[in-house]
Amino acid sequence: MSEQEEIRLFDKISNGLKQSYETLLKRKAALGQDMVIADASGQPVVVPAADLLAKREEKIRETDRK
Repeated sequence: MSEQEEIRLFDKISNGLKQSYETLLKRKAALGQDMVIADASGQPVVVPAADLLAKREEKIRETDRK
């Protein structure tokens, strides 16, 4: 496998993971469920999926404005 093929494969995997996470987040937000994430010290924290989705969408909007 060439270096370019490896780069394309890693990009494809990365994009698939991002899409999967976004789909999961939207589904859980629609159902009013929570997500378990890690805080800065690695401890688990339960957060409403709707809050995470709102923060993610705001971050995307900020990135698009730049």
